[in-house]
Amino acid sequence: MLKLYKNRSFRTIFLALFATLTFVGSAIFIFDVEARLMLQFLAVSLLGVVLMILAALAFTALRIAIRRWLDR
Repeated sequence: MLKLYKNRSFRTIFLALFATLTFVGSAIFIFDVEARLMLQFLAVSLLGVVLMILAALAFTALRIAIRRWLDR
């Protein structure tokens, strides 16, 4: 069961990254948006994802610490 969960999460991450790259590519080639502008969008999007992951990590660590502190 654990292996199935890992495959689903990998598939979700892969599809999200593929969709973002497809959006950037289509904006550049089909709609003639400047490549520099779209690459900045991609960089900001990736930075936002990293910040959300770090926030989730921090809140999870805080939740675990509070639970351990209250269980004493």
